[in-house]
Amino acid sequence: MTITDKLRDNKAFYAAAGAGDFAVEKLREMPDRLNKLQEKADPKDLGGAAVAYMTHAGSRAVEVFDELAERGKKIVSRVERQKATQELEASARSTVRKARSTAGSAKETAGSVKETAGSAKETAGSAKETARTTAKAVGDASKKIGT
Repeated sequence: MTITDKLRDNKAFYAAAGAGDFAVEKLREMPDRLNKLQEKADPKDLGGAAVAYMTHAGSRAVEVFDELAERGKKIVSRVERQKATQELEASARSTVRKARSTAGSAKETAGSVKETAGSAKETAGSAKETARTTAKAVGDASKKIGT
């Protein structure tokens, strides 16, 4: 199972994606909401309002989590269907194939280089032996001519 599959089976992942999408939406609404609150806020009512809000927020936590998870599924699904995402996935698969092929070629080349180096060493040894034999033959021939 790939990490992508594991994420798709994870409700918390979708909740996080949904929370991000929800946060963006609410941040866009923030300037208008602040203006409205400034117009009707009474400092004397803030304490009671805070307690009521916290009580309500606690009871809605599970509900909100489920809503965010559902929202996250939708946003992830939408992103997965986008052409840019599909092109990126295809490009990543192609890059992986090319990297594997290159690694295989490099391994083969390294093996060939090793074999060539071994052959070169053998050839150098043979050339050295031939040079010794030739030098000895020249020395023997010069002695015979000289005598």
